Amino acid sequence: MVRDVCRAGAFAMLVPLVISTPRVHAQDTEASSLQKEIEELRREVKSLQEQVKTLKTEPSPAPPPQAQQAPNAAPAPAKPAADSIVALRESWRQVDRGMTQAQIGGLLGPPTKEIRIDGKLVWYYYYAGIGGASVFFNGDGRVSSSQRPTIGWW
Repeated sequence: MVRDVCRAGAFAMLVPLVISTPRVHAQDTEASSLQKEIEELRREVKSLQEQVKTLKTEPSPAPPPQAQQAPNAAPAPAKPAADSIVALRESWRQVDRGMTQAQIGGLLGPPTKEIRIDGKLVWYYYYAGIGGASVFFNGDGRVSSSQRPTIGWW
């Protein structure tokens, strides 16, 4: 009888231990998984910080040299001075759908960069201290859309 009581007592002590073991194992697995995820995120943050550091040390792209005008060519239309934000803002407000490349060139000057996206011409403008802007042309060489500089001056 004493043996039975001892067995029953031992069994009673083992039951909670056996029942809680899967739960403890699941918690360990979850903690291990979370620890791995934390380490991955730390590596990603470190990589992004290094990329930002590299970008901060790279010089800003220089605007392309101005095109030389032929001696007999008509004078180019007046364009706003780059240092005049008010004039620059007014020029960009005049950009409208359907304008030609010549009209945009006369209004904004030559682009900093020309690129093609899906076969369509895009003129990209970069203004130091202000930001970038772009003009998109359709297949006919006319403005289909534009994006003004957006650094808080509209």
